[in-house]
Amino acid sequence: MAATATETNVAAERQLRIASLLPSTTDICISLGLAHQVVGVTHECDYGATHPLYQTADPLIVGGNCNNGEGTKPRTLTVSHIDPQLQTQAEIDRAVKTSVHSGISLYNLNDTALTDAQPSIVLTQSLCDVCAVAKDEVDGEVACNFAPGQCKVLSLEPESLEEVIGTFKTVADACGVKQRGIDLARKMVRSAIDAGHWIPDMLAQSGCASALPHSKNTRKSVQLSWEQIYESDPDVVIVGCCGFDLKRNKADAKTAVERLRPLRAFREGRIYAADGNLYFARPGPGLREGMAILARCAYDGEEVVVNALEDLNFMPQEGKGWSKIVFDQSPPPPVPDVEDIESYCKVHDEACRKKQDTYIDPKTGYSVFTEVAHLRRGKCCGSGCRHCPYNHVNVKDKASKIQQPAFLCEGLNAGEDSLCTSLSSIPPRSHVKVLFFSGGKDSFLAVRRLVKQRQESCGGPFSLVLLTTFDAGSRIVTHQEISIDAVVRQAEHLRLPLLGIPLHRSSGEKYLDRIEKGLDAIRQRVPDVSLTLVFGDLHLDHIREWRDKEMGDHALGYPLWQVPYEELYQDLEASGVRVVVSAVTTGDGVVKVGDVFSRDLMKDAAAAGMDSFGEKGEFHSIAEVWTVSREQALGL
Repeated sequence: MAATATETNVAAERQLRIASLLPSTTDICISLGLAHQVVGVTHECDYGATHPLYQTADPLIVGGNCNNGEGTKPRTLTVSHIDPQLQTQAEIDRAVKTSVHSGISLYNLNDTALTDAQPSIVLTQSLCDVCAVAKDEVDGEVACNFAPGQCKVLSLEPESLEEVIGTFKTVADACGVKQRGIDLARKMVRSAIDAGHWIPDMLAQSGCASALPHSKNTRKSVQLSWEQIYESDPDVVIVGCCGFDLKRNKADAKTAVERLRPLRAFREGRIYAADGNLYFARPGPGLREGMAILARCAYDGEEVVVNALEDLNFMPQEGKGWSKIVFDQSPPPPVPDVEDIESYCKVHDEACRKKQDTYIDPKTGYSVFTEVAHLRRGKCCGSGCRHCPYNHVNVKDKASKIQQPAFLCEGLNAGEDSLCTSLSSIPPRSHVKVLFFSGGKDSFLAVRRLVKQRQESCGGPFSLVLLTTFDAGSRIVTHQEISIDAVVRQAEHLRLPLLGIPLHRSSGEKYLDRIEKGLDAIRQRVPDVSLTLVFGDLHLDHIREWRDKEMGDHALGYPLWQVPYEELYQDLEASGVRVVVSAVTTGDGVVKVGDVFSRDLMKDAAAAGMDSFGEKGEFHSIAEVWTVSREQALGL
């Protein structure tokens, strides 16, 4: 009697031995009910009865147990040259880039493990050159150790969600369970938007859209700058880094709090972490749960949508597959303006006097290059060294690295605008206004007032440089509680030169000496320059008296001094620029971080006994100048 189709499939399964060289193909095998046929997996496969896909998989598709047909656990077939659990993201990034440059994979087969496992089929990929064993190595191992036809190598290369779903059927067909692949594919979405790997497709299927512009000419992931992220200013941020679970992604997000702080999503409490390894990075069945997570985070707070998602039997629970991130909102300790007992500035000066190349930092114990050593080198190395005498000219990401005063933005190109000049186009012996710029509404209004005064006077060239001090460690502008990256974004949008002056907590260097060193950076760029220091102070006499006394060797300007608040607000309103509260020091909740500065806020603040402009330090703000055109922001 002839064998039935079911009997033939069972016989084929018994002879099937699968070597899965990707966590995603292991997930696919589990979902196809082939877990007991897997004889080899990667070191990254979370393979076992507690695997999340076992908890949510359709019982009509999934069967079998966690052991292979021999009653033993699958062999580990791969080894890694990096350890994501011990290394930082920066260290991993360097290792990956080195791997790409050298052509040497970060993963290899584990000695003779593949040959010992004796698979009849090997599942691998050639989509990414660094995140799995190279296909050439797999082909070579099979060619050398298996007879022709004994072991088949199946390489998967999905680049969209639709292609990921197609791999379910490809693997099922190759393993003799074609119908299971069709059934599994039906459990996923049936259509997808073709827009670069599978993440944009997942966003679309989740009722979301990427905040980033779709201008890249590749389907692969590309590295973004923080400026690009700030420019997009997304409604929701989900941290789900490739290779990292929920716990690691939460920890890394909290480490990056100062980078995330300028985002609207941070102020509104809409930043989440997820298990990026299981639900986003692997092109397998777990993407279904990933789409549910995207929708759950995006529509958090919308009761009808949330309830519908929570009713799904495959929706990962909060705290397991995903989580809202609660950040510590307490500000960093203030930057001291007086000398510390243990002052590296004094130690450095003594080392320079002795012509020494290094000194030992009294706080950290690290060996630090002196200015003498840098001068001997003869150029800026681009690393953002503490005592760089070259104004960090070769540092690429200046906002993140500089330790000495340096220009973070050069301003307009020469001849691009008749009103404001770029740093490079300021001729010798020019007069330059240096505005102490915090990024808040008052300093922004001071910029507009200076521009207006220039337009009304129709005088000579208008040379304006913004000057911002910030904490060298946290990269935060003191009091405003905004990242220096946000100020760079303001300057770049307004196309005005920006001088950044990092302040060190343990330097022992006085505040005014540090400011003078920053002004020297301008003098080096513009020979024989004359300077006027400009401040956005409104009416506090004691502040102005201190400036007049301590900085009176320079010409000083106060363009907003004693200007009525109503006039200031009308000018702010005319600019169209959105101003958001970035820090609050008092008021019992009347004014909150994230509030938009408005007439109603001013009235509420005044009713609570606060200065309606926050001039006494009750609250601080950030002027989101990028919400309008440069011309409208400046009043041109």
